[in-house]
Amino acid sequence: MPNWCNGALKVRGEKEDVLRFLKEGLKPVGYLGETKQPEIEEDECSITIKSDLHALHINGTRRCFVERTVIEWWYDQILVLDVECAWAVDVEGLAKVSEKYNLDFKIYAFEKGMEFNQDIEIHRGKVIKDDEIQFHDYEWECIDPRIGG
Repeated sequence: MPNWCNGALKVRGEKEDVLRFLKEGLKPVGYLGETKQPEIEEDECSITIKSDLHALHINGTRRCFVERTVIEWWYDQILVLDVECAWAVDVEGLAKVSEKYNLDFKIYAFEKGMEFNQDIEIHRGKVIKDDEIQFHDYEWECIDPRIGG
């Protein structure tokens, strides 16, 4: 079983690109790998995506999941998704997803088991920042040592 690297993934882009990512780029998955289509409700102000399975896999990444199975996005806001990635954030996979959907991603993620953080920013497929932060005393130095694991 992996340690989990957790953080808030911020998604920025044109409305149509973010909508396409939400509809095509997230796949509901269950504990045993089962999948099914999410329920999507859309109006002039927002979109809501719901699934009764365990998580939403970010297609094109290696074991990166959106933790919530209900996502609501108001079109006038930055989309923020709580994510968990096995062992570490898959920067290469996220860069490909970013390029495919013409989006910017930003995440600061915590991994308390192996005691490191990742600070990542990707603009339309180009990795702007990919820093791994190491600590001498994780419990004291890390902003929130309770996150991840």
